[in-house]
Amino acid sequence: MKARKEVILSAGSIGTTQVLQLSGIGNADDLKALNIPVLIDNPAVGANLSDHLLVPNVFNVTGDESLDKFLRDPSLLQAAIDQWTTNKTGVIANGIANTLGFARLPNNSSIFKTTADPASGPKSPHWEIVFLVSALHSVRTPLPIGLIFVHRIDGPILGFPNLLQEVS
Repeated sequence: MKARKEVILSAGSIGTTQVLQLSGIGNADDLKALNIPVLIDNPAVGANLSDHLLVPNVFNVTGDESLDKFLRDPSLLQAAIDQWTTNKTGVIANGIANTLGFARLPNNSSIFKTTADPASGPKSPHWEIVFLVSALHSVRTPLPIGLIFVHRIDGPILGFPNLLQEVS
């Protein structure tokens, strides 16, 4: 296969790194150590892997104003499943998260006087708020920073040297 202009590789954060490194694109020293011919020396491939924390905020509700009523009543749930199976409509036709929000601290927040902004860019959010069926989940800015390195074809090594780093 040949491309005239460019190829967009989309195999996820881990799979893309693995394909690139096995193709000879990555840190030249690491690739040479594994006898992988180096096409492009790019130490950034596999570096700066970011993960984010998930803090679920689960609320118990009463009454039948939420979708919890379907979880409380097996016959209602089965009816909803039957409706979906039959004609792809009804309450479970809705995706699990249809309302999202993104928030960022102001750039002049006092926290940034003592702590570097951990966001991936000056306009990147610090929180992602996802409204689920009956819960609110908030996701915080990515931390820690890790790395991916392919050491064989059947799977990469993932490293998070800052995983146990204390965060305040």
